[in-house]
Amino acid sequence: MALTLGFAPTSAPSTSRVRQARVGVLLTFALMGMVLSTFLSRVPTIRDLLDVDASGLANLIIFGAVGALAGLLVTGWAAAKWGTRALLLWSSMVGMLGMLGEAFGPAEGSKVLFAAGFFLVSFSFAFTNVAMNTEAAEVERHMGKPVMSQFHAGFSVGMALGLALGAIMSHLGVPVQWHFTVVMLAITAVRISVAGMAAINGVPDPDAPPAALGGPFATAKAEYKNKRIVLIGVIVFAASMAEMTAAQWMALAVVDDFGKPESMGDLMYWTFVISMVTVRWLGAPIIGRLGRVVSLRTAAVSITIGVLLFAFTPVFWLVPVAALFWGVGCALGVPIAFSAAADEPKRAAAAVAAVASFSTVSGLLVPQAIGHLAGWVPLREAMLLVILAAATTFVLARAVRRDGKLFRSRRAMERSVGSAVLHSDEAATGVGVTGDWEPREPSVGRPRGDSTTRS
Repeated sequence: MALTLGFAPTSAPSTSRVRQARVGVLLTFALMGMVLSTFLSRVPTIRDLLDVDASGLANLIIFGAVGALAGLLVTGWAAAKWGTRALLLWSSMVGMLGMLGEAFGPAEGSKVLFAAGFFLVSFSFAFTNVAMNTEAAEVERHMGKPVMSQFHAGFSVGMALGLALGAIMSHLGVPVQWHFTVVMLAITAVRISVAGMAAINGVPDPDAPPAALGGPFATAKAEYKNKRIVLIGVIVFAASMAEMTAAQWMALAVVDDFGKPESMGDLMYWTFVISMVTVRWLGAPIIGRLGRVVSLRTAAVSITIGVLLFAFTPVFWLVPVAALFWGVGCALGVPIAFSAAADEPKRAAAAVAAVASFSTVSGLLVPQAIGHLAGWVPLREAMLLVILAAATTFVLARAVRRDGKLFRSRRAMERSVGSAVLHSDEAATGVGVTGDWEPREPSVGRPRGDSTTRS
């Protein structure tokens, strides 16, 4: 018997039902953003309560990465067996229990309770992530409009709200256990109330073949042999590294290395999030103007400027400037890479799963590496490791083109085969209009971009 949760499952929804689902999915994305940022807003306090340094905190954070990986390996199977409605409902309750562990573990000085809570939060987050993205795609399909980016913007808006609330709670001196408990009870109540609204159908298909365990690693097995997909995966690894480093360590670095209160650390990370949200909201015209490759390389330069400013500024007023540059640079890396991975529709699902697995591996390795490095140098200098990610993105950016050699420019192609032949091939294949390179400007005589379609 299907869970109705106040909204009966249907495969032929009315227009009003689709609108309701859109609101439900947007709320779910925003609430999950608040879950993440609620924890991030109190990292310095949690570190102090657990009496660990950055390296010790990194050792505890790895339990969250393991929980996310464990969840990722079984979510496809769970969604096929029980449906997204059930996943949205039960993951909200498991997430609440985990957050209570994250709250009361530090309050009681228990590293074991904190680690167990962090594992459960990350494990349940993986289930919610699959369910809400599946329902977002369903809403997009019924609307017939590309609205997926709005849902992900909703997640970032939720993060910004959670960070603002966390800064207020920290400034007022509210104990972390009561802050987390009240927020999670409210979030869980709303999540349960909108779970049925968010899922238009959300029940398992009895005629579908059973899904296998293994998550994206099993789905993407054949794609790992594709050089382009692997290179795009490396870009996703680097982009996730840059974003996660700021999420895990920026606020703590502001507290430890600049001697500022926790609320100020939250405000600096809030600056990062807002700049990232703004650029993501405007991402389509930016990429349309610059092309994928130039957008990625510009992002890499912006990240480098931000990280260098953050690590070496002698004055605190440059820290928000650094956070702004860093956030702007992190905005488009992951979206561009996932879009490039899905260029071939017949292989899109497997290719996206393949590049997603690189993000998972990044989550397992990078926060811990920076935390341990901070045992030898100041935390903000340990974060210079992100520059390696930016350099990797800059060098490999051409992998997001639809065709062409990775280290071979259009001009080199023209010299090799002749401009007339190249233009003839592009006309026959569609490249230059919808493919790898952008069309020439009549008055310039050289390509302006790298990958996107012009209307």
